[in-house]
Amino acid sequence: MSTRNLLISAGTGLFFIAGHGVAQDIELGNLQRNINIFSGILEEALELDQSAGLFGLSLGGIENTYLLGQGVVFEVRTPLANRRNRMSLASLNSAMQSLLNRSNPFEIMRTPTIPANPQPILPDTLNLDQANNYYREMMEKISNIDYSLVVSTAIQQASDSARSLRSLGSVDESAFAAIRDEIEELRTSMQNNLRQLRELELEIRNSSSVDDSATAAESSENEMQSKLDALLASIEPLREQALAKAQELQERTEAAEQAYAERWQQDLDEFELDLYQALCSYGSSLHELPDGENISLVLTGLGEESADNPRRTDKIHIVSRAAMLQCQAGEIDATTLQQQSAQYSY
Repeated sequence: MSTRNLLISAGTGLFFIAGHGVAQDIELGNLQRNINIFSGILEEALELDQSAGLFGLSLGGIENTYLLGQGVVFEVRTPLANRRNRMSLASLNSAMQSLLNRSNPFEIMRTPTIPANPQPILPDTLNLDQANNYYREMMEKISNIDYSLVVSTAIQQASDSARSLRSLGSVDESAFAAIRDEIEELRTSMQNNLRQLRELELEIRNSSSVDDSATAAESSENEMQSKLDALLASIEPLREQALAKAQELQERTEAAEQAYAERWQQDLDEFELDLYQALCSYGSSLHELPDGENISLVLTGLGEESADNPRRTDKIHIVSRAAMLQCQAGEIDATTLQQQSAQYSY
């Protein structure tokens, strides 16, 4: 049950407890018009009537409900909730990257076991069995190259980080396009290297099945060894480049997330202060609200997060009508009114 529905249910219960005598003393029609006017004033004061959403729809607004004997409940929707969702998605992306890094950390990589300068095999000592063993060793060395997993994982992590940076507003569209082009270039190079590895693997398989002279076998082996050395010479720099880019973008994303969270919290604090200043400035508009009742403000989706409760909560402020009138009279200021109010997340 939502916070607003819970409050409505509680108010309905109080209605039957209080009896019809109380309702007769309140002009509910006049009170509702009074509440609607104050809702409009709040929306304008808090700039919640701005059209900033998709198709010009407003991302903010206020709905109201009156609970007999308790007071009026204002359900406040602000763009801050949407901004928080964006931050949560970026944090989820970082968490997923951390899980990937546990099985494939940047700093720990398997090194191919292919020697740079293998010892030459003399033709007079080479026979078919030795040639077959040599081909098998080369196939094993190729299979030990974990290039595809490492580079493809790094490229995927870099792409995810780039999207998070754009979502958090840390890079504009032109900068994002430049990063995306750089990542795509790495992806293309990786695919080319993989294709050459597959071609070399096929060549080795075909050569191992050919019954050739020792001299021809040695020449073929040397040629394939040269191809493999040249391929490794291009693979290693690309591997390092992909890992470095992934690491760089991940660090930038973590810094952007922290900065975004700090800005969001500052904006929330300013919004809440503006809310209380609006109560102080325009609270007299609720002149039909009976004495002893409260103004409850439900900030949708802005409740405090808790590890014990993954559900997105609302933040609730409850202000007494008497305290609000004191603030309007200048007896207390908006900050004091905020401090005296009841606040909790639910």
